[in-house]
Amino acid sequence: MKAIQVNSFGDPDVMKLGEMDDPIPSEGEILVKVRGAGVNPVDTTFRSGAHPLSKGLELPWVPGIDAAGEVVSVGEGVENFKEGDRVFGSSTSGSYAELSLLSAHRSAILPDNFDFIQGASFPCVLYTAYYALVYKASIKPGETILIHGGAGGVGSMAIQIAKATGATVISTVSSQEKAEFCKNLGADIVFNYKEEDWVSECLKETSGRGVDSIIEMVASENFDLDCQAVKKFGTIVLLGSGTGKNPSGTVTYPPFYSKDIDVRGMSLFNSDCFFSSMTDQLEVLLRNEKICSVVGEIVDLADAPRSHEILMTGSVFGKIVLSV
Repeated sequence: MKAIQVNSFGDPDVMKLGEMDDPIPSEGEILVKVRGAGVNPVDTTFRSGAHPLSKGLELPWVPGIDAAGEVVSVGEGVENFKEGDRVFGSSTSGSYAELSLLSAHRSAILPDNFDFIQGASFPCVLYTAYYALVYKASIKPGETILIHGGAGGVGSMAIQIAKATGATVISTVSSQEKAEFCKNLGADIVFNYKEEDWVSECLKETSGRGVDSIIEMVASENFDLDCQAVKKFGTIVLLGSGTGKNPSGTVTYPPFYSKDIDVRGMSLFNSDCFFSSMTDQLEVLLRNEKICSVVGEIVDLADAPRSHEILMTGSVFGKIVLSV
């Protein structure tokens, strides 16, 4: 099979298209003919060697954790998928390839109303947004939630899920064009953080009380400001420090503890015990078209380095997907 290979960690151009042996599914895995592969920020940190788990990767390594396609074969113990099924899910072997192994536990049937490119945009961002909102922030109808980076992959999904839950959604973006994009997804209020004091505006919109929860993708820059914008006993869910940004920052402690703020870190890698229930709940939203796919850019598999370059600029709306 053809696959993107990384033989040494570094810049996007370390990714090269080459030939590899076809993978064979083990217990609990499904082998999928990949039609689309999602591109995620975590792919760039693994590829560069910056991710803590990069040291454990065996080179050559195939990037990619999202895939959609048709089931070719199934491993031992897999009963809910069969050859020919249209699926999307999380890769165990790297999805930047013609064939990929997916975890059966982290995969789902792709509804007929979505094509493979749309399906490939779902796994990481859809489950991350749902896990953050429902399991970490415990979002409820009528609450006000602040979602940073609403035009990104996770942010665009989080806006839709939060609206489907009955929340009032505030989002931050870096341009008027992105603001319109978020409003079209359902965001009630959008602030351009480059031009507006979003903390003051959030307090104004909530009559000084503060937002109930914050979904934070750029913690290295926003955490102190989040502590000002969230209500007493509110929740801040930390998803990341920002693509390509400093992974560390400073914290001004008094606003954090004086308001009894509940700060929750999260990683989708730790969510296995929730996947079955999340899949059941998300299937209803997908089939009822409460959630749409947000594909901002489609790139050919052979041009995978360019997909990482685009992602690092922060200019794309929604998700980048590789066409395989």
